[in-house]
Amino acid sequence: MPENFETKIGKTNCYCAFCKTPRRIYRKKNISGMNILGSAMAATLFMFGIWQGFDPRVIIVFVVFLAISESFVKIRWRLSLVCGICGFDPILYLKDPESASKKVKIRLDERKGDPQYLLSKPLNLPAISAEKSKALESKAKGQLVSRSI
Repeated sequence: MPENFETKIGKTNCYCAFCKTPRRIYRKKNISGMNILGSAMAATLFMFGIWQGFDPRVIIVFVVFLAISESFVKIRWRLSLVCGICGFDPILYLKDPESASKKVKIRLDERKGDPQYLLSKPLNLPAISAEKSKALESKAKGQLVSRSI
């Protein structure tokens, strides 16, 4: 594929911050000029389809279409950030690291019990030494997510 293909579809390659698996995320988290133009065109078509002529209520329809497109773009961006393999969510980690670690632990426990992943490639989880593990467990009261040796 051409190198500028990534920029046309709005995705970028990256690695998960926790399990280091390669993945693609959306970079665009807000609407752009093309989305505004699309909302204006959709509002115009809606206006001519319903009222068969110019009507000032089209401004309200335009604002509603803008809100819908903004929410879809924001939701698409937000869902693409969560890792599909380990469940790590960087936005949640910035706000509340404990709940992010709980989500990852739940996801890894589900993965451990699922027979679909028995013969799959193991995850590249961060390794923690035994001494640091004990220190973290005593400090975090058993909230340690991963300990690979």
